[in-house]
Amino acid sequence: MKTRYVFLRMITLVSIMSLLGSVPSYAEEVRGVTDDTIKVGAVLDMTGPAAYILSPACEAYRTYFHYVNDQGGLHGRKVKLIVEDDRYSIPMAVAAYKKLIYKDKVLAILSMGGSGQHKALYDQIEKDKIPVLSNIAWSYHVSNPLKRYSFHPSNDNIDEIKLMVDYIVKNVDKEKLRLAYVYTDHEVGKSGFGQLKESLKSYGLELLGKEVVDLAAFDASSQVLNLKRNRINFIISLTGAGGGLAMLRDAKRLGYFPVIMSSFHLIGDDTIQIVGQAAKNLLMIGSVGSWHDDEPGSRKMRDITLQHHSGSIEKFKLNRHYAKFWVTAMILAEGLKNAGRNLDQETLVAGLEKIKDLDTGGLMPPVSFSPTRRKAHDSGKFYKADIEKKHFITISGWVRPAH
Repeated sequence: MKTRYVFLRMITLVSIMSLLGSVPSYAEEVRGVTDDTIKVGAVLDMTGPAAYILSPACEAYRTYFHYVNDQGGLHGRKVKLIVEDDRYSIPMAVAAYKKLIYKDKVLAILSMGGSGQHKALYDQIEKDKIPVLSNIAWSYHVSNPLKRYSFHPSNDNIDEIKLMVDYIVKNVDKEKLRLAYVYTDHEVGKSGFGQLKESLKSYGLELLGKEVVDLAAFDASSQVLNLKRNRINFIISLTGAGGGLAMLRDAKRLGYFPVIMSSFHLIGDDTIQIVGQAAKNLLMIGSVGSWHDDEPGSRKMRDITLQHHSGSIEKFKLNRHYAKFWVTAMILAEGLKNAGRNLDQETLVAGLEKIKDLDTGGLMPPVSFSPTRRKAHDSGKFYKADIEKKHFITISGWVRPAH
């Protein structure tokens, strides 16, 4: 009997060992995941026309993940970030994406270049089943129509156009309003124009001017002269950072100071540093709080950044995207926590979908995703330029579109 018992135990042990031997390791089976590491990619302009914005902002990813790794990681795994430079171009973004997926084999991507880059790869992302938190692509198309693997960790340009028009209706004398739209001829600017026409029509308002300024323009004097000639006193601007700065400089040079409202995605505190008094009538709407806000999330971001950077942090304080990159990393970390130890791209998607009313300490409104929702929120906060303080100050809490 005893011999038979030992024999049965040996058979059972051999069977278990055979079964375990047939189970592939993470390194063999799950893209971007090993027993102790999670590889995450990012496609960003590090040396091109938007590098002065995105290169410092990328430090938010690095700093946040250093902080997470110092706390023991996520379910015992450390996050490894791999950044590829697309020089803000679609062909280079496609090449960077392919490298991250097929060579580096990352689990997820945090930034997929700009709106044009993400749109060019929209279908490929679904085919490759790669979860993407597309925080530089601000156009509505990231989350509409809904696709399984594309997540938008903020509001979008349609939300902010609606909020800008709501602001005008509430705060500007309709009889004195002479409104124009200035934009860059790219995905965000063009789709924003379509929404602007709808929003103005719903309130019975008229658009009296429209100008196009190139993404990296150095001169916008002809556009500014047209606006001044038409006596435009309020401008909604969805231009690229370079074009927006050119417009402000030329307006000041020509003695023209309309109210200009733009997005946190396109202007920031460094704008005030660069153009000075030309920013005196500049308003901004943000999908994420800033370094300077007196909110728990902003204070924590400042504290952790100061702990991890012994040198100058001025580039973080003045950078318009630092807080947004920070929150994007926070959202991914929450999705990874929800996914648990049994991690792959599908459990990560499910983990992101479980995020409901994530508290970012005021850096954003509560963040939520679901199987039928891929946009973190639809709200914004209004700011105005403070020339003396050299940064934007809040003039509202978080608000949602009223139409």
